[in-house]
Formats: sequence, C-alpha cells, structure tokens
Amino acid sequence: MSIFLCQHKYALDIIVEAGLLGAMPSNVSIEQNHHLALAIDLPFPHLDQYRQLVGFLIHLCFTRPKLSYYVHVLSQFMQAPKKVHWESALCVVRYLKGNPG
Repeated sequence: MSIFLCQHKYALDIIVEAGLLGAMPSNVSIEQNHHLALAIDLPFPHLDQYRQLVGFLIHLCFTRPKLSYYVHVLSQFMQAPKKVHWESALCVVRYLKGNPG
C-alpha cells in the first residue's frame, strides 16, 4: 500500500492568492547570492499578508522539498519583513507558477 500526495491545486491556489495568475513564470526562485538578512529597506506594511503567504509555502514544502531552502530563508523574517522580502516571496510564487506540479 502506498500514499500519493499531489498539491497541484494547492500550488495554483497560492498563485491566485498572491495575485500572480497573470504573471510570467520564473525559472529561479530566489537569487543565488541573496543578501536578504542584510536588507535595509522599508518595512512591508501588510504583515498578515506576508505571514500567510510564507505559511502557505511552508505547507507546500512537504511535497516540494526543492522549495525548502528558500522558504526557510523567507520564514526568518516573519516578525518584521521588508519590501525586499515580500518581493522575494513573490519570486518563489512565480517559480511555483512555472512548476506547479
């Protein structure tokens, strides 16, 4: 007996929730040499929106381990995200749009 998990619809729901249904997909989720921990940017005003999106991505990591590193990096900024962190989260969603299955 085996269990098969597919979160294709859940990934599409995340894309819709982020408002990126019409956006171009991306091949890369976050820049390779990112400096997100050193970001000196304006605070992101919608904390709940950032936390919700990262929470959705955390749940998706159970079936998409390739996203684990990027989601781990983004989850470090749940307390006080900056705009650059939000933009990086949207990059992960654009990557997810290119590879939803």
